[in-house]
Formats: sequence, C-alpha cells, structure tokens
Amino acid sequence: MKIVVVGGSGVIGSRLVTLLARDGHEVVAASRRSGVDTVTGEGLTQALSGAAVVVDVSNSPSLEDAAVMKFFKTSTHNLLAAEAAASVRHHVTVSVVGSGRLLGSGYFRAKFAQEKLIKESSIPYSIIQATQFFEFLTNIADAATHGTAVRVPPVHFQPIAANDVARTVNKIATGDPLNGTLEIGGPEAFYLDGLLQRVLGARNDPREVIADAHAHYFGTDLKDRSLLPGDEAELGEILFDDWLGRTAQPIPNANVQPAAAAGARTGRSQLKENEFRVGELPAASVLLVGDCAVFNIEGGFCATQAMCPHRQGPLSEGSLDGTTVTCPLHGAQFNVWTGAVLRGPAKDPLKTYRVTVDGDIGRVEVPLAHAFQGA
Repeated sequence: MKIVVVGGSGVIGSRLVTLLARDGHEVVAASRRSGVDTVTGEGLTQALSGAAVVVDVSNSPSLEDAAVMKFFKTSTHNLLAAEAAASVRHHVTVSVVGSGRLLGSGYFRAKFAQEKLIKESSIPYSIIQATQFFEFLTNIADAATHGTAVRVPPVHFQPIAANDVARTVNKIATGDPLNGTLEIGGPEAFYLDGLLQRVLGARNDPREVIADAHAHYFGTDLKDRSLLPGDEAELGEILFDDWLGRTAQPIPNANVQPAAAAGARTGRSQLKENEFRVGELPAASVLLVGDCAVFNIEGGFCATQAMCPHRQGPLSEGSLDGTTVTCPLHGAQFNVWTGAVLRGPAKDPLKTYRVTVDGDIGRVEVPLAHAFQGA
C-alpha cells in the first residue's frame, strides 16, 4: 500500500516512515526538500499519484497567529483537494488534545480550523489528538522563559513519547478510517511546572521554573485539566523516567552558578531552528535539527540533509558506524563528513553543512533558503 507522509522528516514523521517501511508499505516522505510544498501545491499531484493513505504530520514554520492560521488552512485545503483528485481513501492528521477548548491561543485556533476542514471534506479521515510530546518539553520551557525564569501555570498534563505517537499513527494509518477523533496521551499525569523543572535539571539548565497561576500557555489561559485527554483516550507505554534516563545529557556547566550561566550567553534558552544543545547529542549519535541530520562522531560535529536522496528515508533513524550512516529504508550508505555514496541503491551524494559550537549551543550553517522546518 502506498502511504504518503507529509512532514516525513519531523519528529513524528521520521519515526512513522521507518515503521511503515519496515512493515512493507511503499512510503513517500513528502517535504519541501523532496519537492512537495503543500502551501503552494507544488509536487502534490505527483506525490499522491496511486496513494491509498495520506498522513499529515507537518507543522507551521512560524507560530505567529496569522502565519500559523494561514499555513494550516492553506496546506490542508490544498492537500484535501489533491487527495480527492487522486482518489485517496484515508486522510490521517495528528492534532493536539484541547484544540477546541484552548481557542485563546493562535496555534490551537489554527489546529481547530484544520480539523474542521478535514471533517467537512469528502475524504474518509482519522484525527489523532495527542498530548504534548516528551521531546518538546524544552520547547515549552523556552516559550515560557522570561529572563532566567520559566513561568508556567501549575496545571496537570499528561505528555507522551514521540515513539508512542508514531506507533499509534502507524496503526491508524494502516486500518480503516475512524471518521472521528482519537485522543492519545502518556501513561502518567504530572504538574506542568514540576516536570519542566525535572527536564531542565537533568540537563543542568540553570533556569528556574516558577509556578504562576496567571501565566499563559502559548497565549491562552489554562484550567487544571485543560491539557489532559479524556477518559477514553489511548495511553502510551513509555514512562517519563525511562525516557529521561535514555535521553538526558547534562549540559557541561554544572559548576557555574545559575545567574552567571544565564548571563554567559544572552538568550541561550531560545534556540533558533538551526541550533541544538550539545548535551543532547552524545558521541556516536545523530540528532534531527530542522531539515538536517547532525552527527557527533570522532573528529567533531557534522551535518547532512536529513533524508536519503534515494527514497527519502530518514537518516536520523539510521544506524551510525564511525563516519558511515546507513539509511533505514533500503540500506544505502554515506560518509557523513563528505556526503559521498558508499553503497547503493542511492546514486546522489548527500548535501553537507558545516557545524559550529558556541559553548553549549551547536549551530548548523544551513543556507537561508533551507533554514526552516515544515512540510
């Protein structure tokens, strides 16, 4: 079965592409880098030709209210129109728990509008509303940072691991359309302020998390249960402590006082789209940064395009052996320093990018035309 994953290089998309390919499906990871632009419509007809299922896990490159609304409405309209023309039998979208009750936020309003378009279309559909991802907890902290303090309301929430989300999307995408909405969340509920402090503490991040009942969450007020899924939600299996133990890498500034550390690099917590925390990329590993795969190998850091040029396999999910990365879809191998093809079926080399490091912040020197993340 041919399945098109829009946003296939992202946190969920890259994991989903790997799962679908391992199950024997013909998978197309559609993104701007692969010549598919859902906002302009470029490449949609070719990508969707013969597709049975389309999974949309794309995200807006901007969180500004007008921009995010324009992205989701335009992208979804174009995608649904192209699916109707291609006789696609199932549209799957990942949305957010609470999208219909947190309309004070421009982002949630845009996701709610996206869901409405899907429900009103002629395409059989499944909407998966997920709680916050473990992998995005530092992003939540960054958005709530004021000076050296992170101010968030002390409300309950139930985050979920990206791997659990990908497994659920895989199951739904390969089954019959729900023609409805499924909520998913993590197996445990926490207080938002307490969990953020644990995440930052595990990385020796000097910011202090302050419980502030008047603080906004991405521009909207929260009640205690605003971020929680309902009683009928499907729950993931990965516990937060297990995830944190596998992923937390302390930032090497443990002996620096918080105030001094925060002043050492103004705005250090506000990562740009081509930046990453060095502590999140241990030796002999790879990290997805926007549309790039960043490698920490003997000799330093280097970066390549995130997707294999053969069939858009996610290199961040591939195996790394020294300076060689193996695509998880069809086994093509590349030298991550030079981008050279070491083994087919790929024929074209990888694009490579320089990586610079400033304290605990790494930066991929990507040409401006490529410095975005989205569909």
